[in-house]
Amino acid sequence: MSERSEIFRTRLIAAMTELNADKGADPHLRRTLGNLALRLSREARARNWSDLKERADPATYDSLLKLFQDYSEDANRKGDQITVRALELLGLSLIARNRHEEDMQPGVQALDNYIADCTASAAKGTLHMPGAR
Repeated sequence: MSERSEIFRTRLIAAMTELNADKGADPHLRRTLGNLALRLSREARARNWSDLKERADPATYDSLLKLFQDYSEDANRKGDQITVRALELLGLSLIARNRHEEDMQPGVQALDNYIADCTASAAKGTLHMPGAR
């Protein structure tokens, strides 16, 4: 397994472990993540985050990763760890489109579902909590 694959695997597992624990229900994280995904997809004239992720050509893919890195560094300097976390989740989701390890697909799908749920809530102006009815 390549070093990049191992890094991706480690980060995805850590991210999903945190989201499946209580951190996934954090309303500030959900709102920040949803608003970022919504804004990016609208600016790209995509239907949603998944559409943007799938349609991104190599230049757009690289540009998004650079944007996430720059925004994350800025947010980190400001002490905004929620935005850093949201950007990492979007970055993992984007990178996942090029990862094809079969055992990682359930985690990738769960992450994309989480992002879709956060984005739908942001679009409606509501904050749906997982498991709430």
